[in-house]
Parts: sequence; structure tokens; C-alpha cells
Amino acid sequence: MNALPYPISVSILYYGGTAGDMQDTLEGVKSLSAALKSKGHMVRTAEVNAKNWQRAVMVPGDVVFNLVEDEDYSLYTKVAKKLDRMGKAQVGIGWQGLRFVVKKARVKRKMWRVGIPTPGYRVINRRTKIGSIRGLEYPLIVKPSGQHAGIGISQDSVVIDKDELAQRVKYLFKNFSGEVVAEEYIEGREIQVTVLGNGNKLLALTPAEIIFGGEYKDNWNVYTYEAKWEKTSWEYWDARVACPPVLEDKLLKKIENVSKKSFKAMACRDVARFDIRLDNKDRVFVVDVNMCPSLNELDEQDATVISAKTMGLSYEDLIENVVAIAYKRTYKSLPDRVRERCFLLASPNI
Repeated sequence: MNALPYPISVSILYYGGTAGDMQDTLEGVKSLSAALKSKGHMVRTAEVNAKNWQRAVMVPGDVVFNLVEDEDYSLYTKVAKKLDRMGKAQVGIGWQGLRFVVKKARVKRKMWRVGIPTPGYRVINRRTKIGSIRGLEYPLIVKPSGQHAGIGISQDSVVIDKDELAQRVKYLFKNFSGEVVAEEYIEGREIQVTVLGNGNKLLALTPAEIIFGGEYKDNWNVYTYEAKWEKTSWEYWDARVACPPVLEDKLLKKIENVSKKSFKAMACRDVARFDIRLDNKDRVFVVDVNMCPSLNELDEQDATVISAKTMGLSYEDLIENVVAIAYKRTYKSLPDRVRERCFLLASPNI
């Protein structure tokens, strides 16, 4: 297909709300829109709900950001499937990866099956007997399988024995639908790595590290919902993103290789972020995959944005590159002026 004339038309579909993670989405819409308009692109935004979603996916856009991250991802899934059927250049998620976005249990099973280093785990349903769970080393971290953005993860998520495990599982079943994932808690450093590209042409941005300071010395070093979104909590202010982290070259290369391998194995597209833990032996464990990472310049703790800026890439250039990567994957070429500006895409490595 021939490239469409410059500029690129972009639509941003989003789901509104008042919770901290949804406020991040609204800020992200503003950031993305401003960045793309500053580059001369045409941008349209639409708030999506259960009544209008079929009309919303028809909003004109050569490239589409699907930020319809509703509570159970059911609306998000409908929008994603429809956009793919329409042949739109949907940033990030696609048919193959869609099932991994909505269920952490599926992510864990896939990583285990293809040999991506990840902590030992068990998937727990309502029929599982806690006493039958063996072969895992405590402490464990317990998460709702069907949630995202840290929802359902708190200091109470880390348990030290079967009694605490049973209590936490009971709490999650009471408050969330679906399965629960219990995995071995890796005591150590938390690293976040963003990867751009497709196929064998991948670029891992400079890693960012979550530095747990202050009151974390007497608590679990867990990047909880409060640490991510609740600005009135001690966890938010005592968990800071640092970039670049202090890492030896050999370990840095290992993290990069694991991230790229994970990107391919999990059928990621265009952009994805990997949450990694390093234990005291510098072993690398992938604990989560975010196929639709936040790209919010207004969030001073956005690891992807910070990583890009550390590499000398402005926010506007980062977003244009992400759009161009999705466009090129779908339409096989780029408008000339975009190609000239996208120095990452012009590189022989991506």
C-alpha cells in the first residue's frame, strides 16, 4: 500500500474515570494530542463507553491509540478486535497479544512455556485448596489475574506463610472476579525496560529503576497501586524512578536481551514495557508485561518517557516514532517527512 500524504491522521480513543490510573489516561490523552499536533499531525479524540463504542471506532485515523482501559477490559477488547478487523494501525496491541493483556495468568503460563525467566508461580481459582499449593518459596506476592495498573496490589499482597496466603486470596476473590496469581517474591531491584519496534528490528530504551527509599526500609519493596497513582500516600513519594540505573555492562546487556526475547515471545507490537526484578545474584526475572504502557509526559514518574529523554529523545519525537512504527507495520511505508524526522527508524538497527 502506498504511503498516505503527510501529515498522519491519528485518533485517540479513551475511557474516562476518576481513579488514579484513569486520571493518568486522561493526562496521557492530553500529552499525546499536544505532542502530535506540535509535529503537524491531525489528531481526533473520543471518549468511549458501552453505548458509543461502535461509532467511536469509526473516528477517522490512520493510526489509533486504544486507551479504552475499562475496569474489566471487556470494552477495551471489543474496540481492539474491531480496529484490527478494520485494518487500522492500532498502536501496540493486536489479535495475538490481546489475550495476554487481560489475564496475568496467561502471561505467566506463556513466559514459563517459552523459557522467559520468571518467578515460580501458581494460578489459584475458587476451587483451589491452599493446602495443596506446594513447591513455592515464601514470601509470595499475590495478584488478581484480571487487573492492570497495579489494581489489587498493596503492601498486603506479600505473604509469608499459608495462613496469610489464604487470607489474601479470600480478600481478592471477594473484591475481584477471575483467578489469582501467587508468585515467588523476588527481593531485589525493580527495573522497567521499554522496547520499540517490530520483528527483528527492536530497540530497548535505557532501563529505568524504581528506587524504594524512605519508609520502604520497614516495608516490602513493591510497586503498588498507591505507589503508582496515589499522590497522598507515602508509597508514591518514597518510590522514585531513576534513569539510568547503575548496572554493569554485562548485566545491562542481559536485561536488554531478555526484554527483546520477551517482546517477540509475547507477540508484542510497536511498544511494550517489561517489569523486571533482579535478585541478589543479579538474576533477571520478568514479572509483568505491559503491552500498552503509559505514555504520559504529565506524569513525572512515567518510566518510558524518562527512559526516552535519558537517550536524548524528546517526548514529541518519542510519540511520533511510536506512531510511525505502528504506521509502517500496517501500511509498509512512511510519509516522506516523517521518515526524515524519525532518526530511530532511519537507523539500520530498527
